Amino acid sequence: MSAEPGGARLFDLGYRGYDGRRERPAQAIATLAAFTARRVLGLGRGARHKVLPAITLVIAFLPALVSVAFSVILDDLPLDDLISYGEYTFIIGSALALFTALIAPEALCPDRRSGMLGLYLAGPLDRTRYLAAKGVAVFAVMLLITVGPLLFMLVAFTVAGHGPSAGETPELLLRIVASGVVTALLYASLSMAVSSFTTRRAVAAVATVLVLFVPVSVVRSAIESTGAPNALDLLSFPFVVADLSYRIFGETPDDEAPVRELGTSLVSGGLAVAIAAGMLVCWLRYRRLEAFR
Repeated sequence: MSAEPGGARLFDLGYRGYDGRRERPAQAIATLAAFTARRVLGLGRGARHKVLPAITLVIAFLPALVSVAFSVILDDLPLDDLISYGEYTFIIGSALALFTALIAPEALCPDRRSGMLGLYLAGPLDRTRYLAAKGVAVFAVMLLITVGPLLFMLVAFTVAGHGPSAGETPELLLRIVASGVVTALLYASLSMAVSSFTTRRAVAAVATVLVLFVPVSVVRSAIESTGAPNALDLLSFPFVVADLSYRIFGETPDDEAPVRELGTSLVSGGLAVAIAAGMLVCWLRYRRLEAFR
């Protein structure tokens, strides 16, 4: 330390190493995942960032609320006339697509557009850990809409006396979790793969919706008009995962979609391939991205 005229002092401390607590990379992954989940839901942000996530969640829970309300008000209403657990994924398909188009682009695109990706990778996170954190966040938020309404129905029906018996509840709970996890994995992996190709959230959102629904019309037109194999319907991702949900709950849908002609093992395998492909595309894309500019 040296004294300067006028009472000013100059501190020459030199380089000082960090001597605070050092966390494991897993802590960085958890912190980034929690921050991302809050961001995509609009928590800690302005009101305009909360509007669309809130609207989508309301749309997703509304059929469950209506079904429970009818079961309570109309006590003699047959349970078969209410929304079943298996058909719920099909009913909220539009809400699932909208929610997916919102959260994955919001989770990935801003970091690349603003240059924050480079700052993240300068710390304890590498590209794989970064994607793991983002994937956990997107998957966890998706569970709000794929598992949340079904759990609400189970609890509400049980309280109202219309639920399963005590012996059937654990099995039904496992079916709910299985259906919700598969659905969340599919939508999260596909939307993250699409979002890895652009830094613009609007472009990623539109592209996600197109990837989900354009193949449906193309594939089913080909099957009906040219006699293409029914296995081609495995590219109709929203309807395939909805069909698997029916099968998980032991239910049969009313429509005769081509995917209904396929075995459960083939449907499950097709979804597993789609999920793995989405993850792989996203990972390969980030391996080639320039993080620092």
